Amino acid sequence: MMQSNFATKLKVQHPFQQNGFTLLELIVVIVIVAILFTYTTLAIRGNAPEDAIKEEARRLERLVELALEESILRGEEYGIEFFIDGYRFLRRSDVQWEVITQDTILRERELPEKMEIETLLEDSPLAVDLSTEPLADDKVELIDSDDSVDGTTAKKIYPHIYLLTSGEIAPDFEARFYMPGVDISYIVSGSFDGELSTEISDL
Repeated sequence: MMQSNFATKLKVQHPFQQNGFTLLELIVVIVIVAILFTYTTLAIRGNAPEDAIKEEARRLERLVELALEESILRGEEYGIEFFIDGYRFLRRSDVQWEVITQDTILRERELPEKMEIETLLEDSPLAVDLSTEPLADDKVELIDSDDSVDGTTAKKIYPHIYLLTSGEIAPDFEARFYMPGVDISYIVSGSFDGELSTEISDL
């Protein structure tokens, strides 16, 4: 009888005896589960058309902000030329506009498949498909014209949006990112004072 009680005391006082998880182990498991859940959620959301539209609209807003800052710092005018399926940044060099090609950030952007841009300049529709005839608008010089240089024909390019060294944007614009069949779109707006915003909008 005494031997049995002694064994029981030893069992109770054993410092390494465990019957379940420790608090630290539970915290580690919870953290791992939370991380896996977050990655899974992001992966699911990332495939949604609405999120792809939002991401592209936010990207344009950030790039315009960056181009404005560079325009101020470098003392050079920048511009944006829109297409139905993308856009590109231009820089004024001497007396003409050149496409920015050596900048990995302000490079030409092509939208994901089926996504399109609808652009408004000061509440006026803008044709942004290069395959169509350009608009004749003397106010903002949107016309592409051909000049003969050394016997060859060179096509002049002009931005649809001007990013000035004063930090101003001309003209005011709205660029709507959308996908046919998707109920929502995102609109990037820019005003003359350099203010930019991105808002969700129903089609």
